[in-house]
Amino acid sequence: MNLVTDILLLTGLGAFSALLLVITRDRLEPKTTSLITLINSQLPQTQCAQCGYPGCKPYAEAIANGEAINRCPPGGEQTITALANLLGREPLALDDECGEFTPPMLAVIREEECIGCTLCIAACPVDAIVGAHQLMHTVIASECTGCDLCRDPCPVDCIDLIEIPGEEIQAEFREHSIPCINCGQCNEACPRDLQPQLLYWFRENDEQINALNLDNCIVCGLCDNVCPSEIPLTHTFRVAKQRKNTATKKAQLATETEQRYLARGARLTSTSERVAARPSKSTRQLLLETALSGETALSDTKNALSGDEQP
Repeated sequence: MNLVTDILLLTGLGAFSALLLVITRDRLEPKTTSLITLINSQLPQTQCAQCGYPGCKPYAEAIANGEAINRCPPGGEQTITALANLLGREPLALDDECGEFTPPMLAVIREEECIGCTLCIAACPVDAIVGAHQLMHTVIASECTGCDLCRDPCPVDCIDLIEIPGEEIQAEFREHSIPCINCGQCNEACPRDLQPQLLYWFRENDEQINALNLDNCIVCGLCDNVCPSEIPLTHTFRVAKQRKNTATKKAQLATETEQRYLARGARLTSTSERVAARPSKSTRQLLLETALSGETALSDTKNALSGDEQP
């Protein structure tokens, strides 16, 4: 009886240990996938391959495994600083071997010179060029990343890279010499029951201003009227909202660009697999000869049978 009890006890202990390992596995394992996602979110998603990798996601995976953070010319110093802060590394100067920093660019096809060769369409990593064989091609401006991969394949050199016009200049917060005295009058004056004082303190912290409902601010100016330190609160909130909207648009565009890049890769892989699965030329010839010989034999058999039936 004691032996049975011991076996049951050991079995229960083993089951409990296995359950405990399953529950704690996610906490014990490093969050490599999450780290790659965070790194990838800091990259500009141009998919230009100047870093030496075929796209931004492969470069993010390489960075997670120890690759240098200064190999992205389109991202420049801003991306290097963001990656350094994220990973706790020292910011480095941009690697000259990867290229020089350039502002956001747009590919433009001189359509009257285009011969419709489709080589640029095949080269575009985000499917931002439309056209057909021997027909005019054009670039979808809203989807072009300015990667410059379409120009080299063009046999007639009819593609230009131009700087994107009308880039919105980011507004700056105004410096104020008199500090906040924590009087709370702005909180009482706010018609939306916000906390302007905290919004001002955390104006450069995206996570905090989201938690404090910055979007609900109507920039009415009432907080300015009651502030004894004359802090430009309304201007601060207007700038913070503008920066947040700009960042949101850029993040959305980057996500859409990455999705097109991944969809293109999946399509090319699927096409390659279908092509590889097709019979070779010699196999097709053999199948054709077999079919033709079968038809000949069948025809000879029919002729022989019809001859036998004649009197």
